[in-house]
Amino acid sequence: MPDTINLADDPDLAHLVDLIDMLPDPEVSSFWDAKHQGGSTLRSTVGHRLTLILKGRGQPSDVDYLAVYVLKYLGRGNSYIPEAHLTKHLTAMENLPAAGHAWVEDATRTAWTLVTRYSLPNWRGKHSTPGQAWIEN
Repeated sequence: MPDTINLADDPDLAHLVDLIDMLPDPEVSSFWDAKHQGGSTLRSTVGHRLTLILKGRGQPSDVDYLAVYVLKYLGRGNSYIPEAHLTKHLTAMENLPAAGHAWVEDATRTAWTLVTRYSLPNWRGKHSTPGQAWIEN
């Protein structure tokens, strides 16, 4: 895996950024200044990792964290930004519930793909070969 990750390196990451671009611009405080655990804002949490990636300085861990943040704070069933609030703020969708639902489902699926791609080697632990735990004595 490369040391730095660019949007051109990973089409799923590029798609997640496209989805984030459907949300309000970062200065829209009614959306991005929602506080979450630890007191940080969604703008600072997502923005830090996203900025590094967009400037070509993103590491695999930045992609992983960005994806985890999307799952945790914008994904299906999260307790921070309800789907209705997200729907209300989707750019050019005029509060269309189906668009909000589709955005959440797509972002959740895309973020999960990125998390498993960039985190799975760490989760696997001592089992460097996929499925190794099933064939060990």
